[in-house]
Amino acid sequence: MLSTLSGATQTNAYPGNDPVHVLFADDDSDTQQLVGTVLKNADINVVFADDGAQVFDVWQMNPVNLMILDIMMPIMDGLEACRRIRRVSDIPIILLTAKTREEDILEGFRNGADDYITKPFRAKELVARIEAILHRTRRQRVQAGRLLAYDELVLDLDTRRVTLDGKILRLTPLEFQLLHYFMQNPGDMVTKEELLENVWGYLKPGGNMNLVETTIRRLRLKIEADPSMPRYIQTVWGRGYRLGS
Repeated sequence: MLSTLSGATQTNAYPGNDPVHVLFADDDSDTQQLVGTVLKNADINVVFADDGAQVFDVWQMNPVNLMILDIMMPIMDGLEACRRIRRVSDIPIILLTAKTREEDILEGFRNGADDYITKPFRAKELVARIEAILHRTRRQRVQAGRLLAYDELVLDLDTRRVTLDGKILRLTPLEFQLLHYFMQNPGDMVTKEELLENVWGYLKPGGNMNLVETTIRRLRLKIEADPSMPRYIQTVWGRGYRLGS
């Protein structure tokens, strides 16, 4: 089923005051209707795909600001769709799924998701997560043009490229923004609450601390020679993290 809900207006409260367009992929028509109603009520336009393979056809015909993908879909599941999207785009991706195990959440982030929401979901939380991601990505665009470096780790905001010892690292948009925040505050201890507010954009972190732990763990795998003994992102036990000593 392919359809469009038109509800956005020029008075939209999202970044830039432009209408927001979201692609939602789920093979369950009732879930499509529910999410579509939630987004329409928030003045967000939405187009639908019934499976992971169809995502790419819908995306080609409908430029969107963000994608929400179910994991358990026919033909191509949401994880594989997320992997393939990451090869060509840094568009924000939220996984909205009934899979709640920690291993599933870790797998979602490893495959490039920016956020992970489990079903059943709360309407206000879904809209808040979308808003937070869009604000974060807008900040990334307007802060372009600077080069940050810490030892052999270099982050180029203009090209959105990260290199370590001259070698290019493949980071997801969320990993890039997390590293960017650390490199803006070298040597400073930052709490998980600060990271959720300044990287994820959550004003009320609540019980989302595992998002920070999971993303830092994944980032360490990419930038540390030995993630169990990190050189760059170090743990300040009982308090938070810091970049360097």
